[in-house]
Amino acid sequence: MNLIMSHEIYKHKTITKSPNHQITRLVVAGGGTGGHVFPGIAVVEAMESHGRIDVMWIGTGRPVEKNALSGRKWDYRILNTRPLRGSGIAATMRSLAGLPFSTIRACSWLKSFRPHVVLGVGGYVSGPALLAARMLRIPAALHEQNLIPGLTNRLASRFAKTVFVSFKETAKYFPKNRVIFTGNPIRKNIIQSLNHQITKSPNHSITKSFNLLVLGGSQGARCLNRLAGSAIQVLWQSGFHLKIIHQTGKLDESHVEKFYKDASIPAKVTPFISNIGESYSWADLVICRAGAGTLSELTTLGKPSILIPYPWATDSHQDANARELTEAGAAKYFLEEEIGAIKLAGEIQSLLEDPQQLINMGKNAQKLGKPTAATEIASTLIEIAGHTFPYSETETNSLKGSTVRNHV
Repeated sequence: MNLIMSHEIYKHKTITKSPNHQITRLVVAGGGTGGHVFPGIAVVEAMESHGRIDVMWIGTGRPVEKNALSGRKWDYRILNTRPLRGSGIAATMRSLAGLPFSTIRACSWLKSFRPHVVLGVGGYVSGPALLAARMLRIPAALHEQNLIPGLTNRLASRFAKTVFVSFKETAKYFPKNRVIFTGNPIRKNIIQSLNHQITKSPNHSITKSFNLLVLGGSQGARCLNRLAGSAIQVLWQSGFHLKIIHQTGKLDESHVEKFYKDASIPAKVTPFISNIGESYSWADLVICRAGAGTLSELTTLGKPSILIPYPWATDSHQDANARELTEAGAAKYFLEEEIGAIKLAGEIQSLLEDPQQLINMGKNAQKLGKPTAATEIASTLIEIAGHTFPYSETETNSLKGSTVRNHV
């Protein structure tokens, strides 16, 4: 099957079947962090909007994953396995010893569910699931969110028919004939906020009024929370009364809330923002880590940002992600150990006093965005499953002239 196909070709080839003939059984394997979970959710949402699907999600059972999947009518299974890296030699040996049992369990689930296709979205549970799919001869695909892939995805790619990547530079880590550059899928509510977003310049007629969104990550980031809070306090003491929304993660909510209260700063503090699209639309500037999912949201919505990568990310992949945006003029990037509250406050002040720079950063960010990533991955998965993907007329026209599958 030739996977290099334009949307115009799709328009002629697609035959929209009745819903009763278009049930696709999909297994999504992976999770643990929002960066793995949310892209998988975005792909399922894209598939659900174009046909009937049954979904099994094989995950880790970690809180961010459970919260994101709660309320969804999917078959959610927790696979007890361990990461291969980051815990010392003894832990690595235990992880390797447990792989056969995890793979046998995954095989049992796949046999009973009988999926048409399996999608790995990263995280250590995706490895056994993709290996099980290979053993059962079920077609599988893999999505890599970061510029530098983790060990699990590098190994699991051997069992995948197709590897979707979020950055063109990632292609060198995988077999080239299987790689498709799609970008990173983002959730439906963020795409909807893009569709309804009113184009506006940041609110700088008075430089002391400014909307700042701080994202401590879906699980929180204590150092980033404290750094951003202290920088905001410096700005308020200097007379710059910013409007603040601060996502802290569950563990830091009370601490950050008390900090702002003691400093008499009327910030909105929340452990997790469920409708993040609204907050992005509100924000003039975003301060956050540099996980691939967050950066995909920023670029899709064209939001300028100050990025402070998580310093202990595997293979320093967040540093690589942040450099990509900074070199494109879409963000500013600082290592956690090199920036303090006063310096961060100065960087924020320089941007709020220079609205044109913020506008330019936003435009540069949007040039990197791939808002059709979820739709492109969904179409390939349905194709692999042996079905067709009914693009709407709007989607076909919006993507006309580009390639659905951009082989790198």
